[in-house]
Amino acid sequence: MRKIINGILFISFLSLIIIWLFADLPLFSPLAEKSDSFLKRQNQVNKKIYGFLPFWNLDDFVFQEELTDIAYFSLTINEDGSLKTNDGENLDPGFFRLQSDEFSNIQNQMLSKQKKTHIVLSLFENKKIENFLDSSESTDKFFQSIDSVLLAYPFSGINLDVEYTGEANQELRDKYTSFIKKLSQHIQARYKNKIELSIDTYAAAASKKMIWDINNLHPHVDYIVVMAYDFHRTSSTQSGPVAPLFKKENSWKESIHSYLADFAKKVPTHKILLGIPFYGYEWQTTTREPEAFTFPKSGATASYKRVQELLKNKEELQIEEGWDEDALAPYLTYVKDEEFFTIYYENAKSIKYKLEYVNQLDLGGIAIWSLGYEGNSREIWDAIQQTLLHEPTTNSTNQ
Repeated sequence: MRKIINGILFISFLSLIIIWLFADLPLFSPLAEKSDSFLKRQNQVNKKIYGFLPFWNLDDFVFQEELTDIAYFSLTINEDGSLKTNDGENLDPGFFRLQSDEFSNIQNQMLSKQKKTHIVLSLFENKKIENFLDSSESTDKFFQSIDSVLLAYPFSGINLDVEYTGEANQELRDKYTSFIKKLSQHIQARYKNKIELSIDTYAAAASKKMIWDINNLHPHVDYIVVMAYDFHRTSSTQSGPVAPLFKKENSWKESIHSYLADFAKKVPTHKILLGIPFYGYEWQTTTREPEAFTFPKSGATASYKRVQELLKNKEELQIEEGWDEDALAPYLTYVKDEEFFTIYYENAKSIKYKLEYVNQLDLGGIAIWSLGYEGNSREIWDAIQQTLLHEPTTNSTNQ
C-alpha cells in the first residue's frame, strides 16, 4: 500500500512540475506554426492604442475608452516649409476641419480623460519631398510652422507622414535622417519632453532601401508607425488581403511577418506601433473564387462598417464568406445585378491575431487606420480590450 501511495505522490509531484514548466506557453495558434523564433511570448500591458482620425471621418468618430492617443490627419506641408491653408479658392479641407467645433469637442473629450492628441503633418509626391529636403530655408520655416500649430492647439505630439514611393538613393536618405534629427533637437530644446515625435513608414522600410534609414532614424523619434497594410490595393489585378500576416506561396510573397522581422532587428520593439487597418478593399471580379481577377478601376475602400451593413443583407446579396489561413483574414463574395464582387477585409478575429502578434513581439502598441471606419460596432474594440489591455489569454485567437 505504501508503495502505491508513494507512486501516486511521485506522479502528482511530476505533474505539478510539468504544469509549472509549461503553464505560460500558448495553446496551439497559427502564429506559432507559421512564425520564426524571433517571436516571443509577452504579457506586457500599457500598450499604446493610437488612432488616426482623418478630417473626413470627424462626423463618424465614436470615442472609445481603449484609445490612448488620436492623431488628426492632416495638415499638408508645402515645399517651402509652410503649411497648406488654401486649396484653390477654398480653404484646404484638412486646415478647415482642424478649426471646426467637431474636432475641438473631440480634442477636449480626449484631454478631459488624460488622453493624448497629435497632429499629422503630411507630404506626398517624390518631387515635392526632394525639393523640401534640398532647402535648409524650407526646413527652418517648417520648424516655425509647427511652433505656430503647437501654440494654437493643445497637441501632445507630432506625427510626420512623409511618403516617398520606391527606392531612394543614400543622399536622399541622409537628408531625411538629418531633417528628423534637427526636428527632434528643435522639439527637445523648445518643448523638453512634452511633445512626442513619431514618423510613419511603409511596411518594407526596414527591408528595402527606401527614404527611411531605419538604423539611423530610430534614435531620434519616440515611435515608428509601420503602415502594415495596402499589400493589395484598389488597383490590384487580383483580389487579396489588405494586411496578410503571412506570405502565401504562388500568391503573395510579402507579409507583415516578413517585414516586421527586419524591423525587430533594427529598432527597439517598444518603439514600433503596428499599423492596423479598420478597412479592406472590394472589387468587381471575374468569378467568386478566392483571389479572383479584378476588373480595371473597380476597386474601392470597404470599411468595417460597410462590410457589416452588407452582411445584414446576406441572402439578398447571395453572400458567401471565407477565411484565408495564410493571411489570417476573412473575405466574402456577393452578387449584384448578376455581377460578382469580392471583399477582403479585417474583422475582430483577424485583428485579434495581429494583436496577439503585437504581444508576442512586444511592440509598443498599434496605430489604427482609421478611426470612424468601424462605425458603432464594439466587436473590434472588445478584441483590443481583451488582448492588449489585459494579460492575453492563451486561447485568445481561437474563439
